[in-house]
Amino acid sequence: MQATLTSLPQNISRNALSNLRDDILRRETMLQAMINRFETKYGMTLDALESRLAQGKGQEHPDWEDSIEWLNAQEELQRADLMKSVLEWLLRSKTR
Repeated sequence: MQATLTSLPQNISRNALSNLRDDILRRETMLQAMINRFETKYGMTLDALESRLAQGKGQEHPDWEDSIEWLNAQEELQRADLMKSVLEWLLRSKTR
């Protein structure tokens, strides 16, 4: 089932939606850069680092702390992508 909007709420303009989408795109770029920095630093995926830490290899500082920050960045990137998809759907809809 596909919903169709006929109009946006009065206090939300298409321009505001575009600005929110642009903010999310900038956030995604920042989060991806953070993830790339960790991948370069450790030369492996987050899963591989977490596996190594689970085996007692690595250090609490900075490895364990980095793994938490890395995971948070990945989760934030997924949420940002979802929010971007919703905003893009709203912008594509036939709303005024």
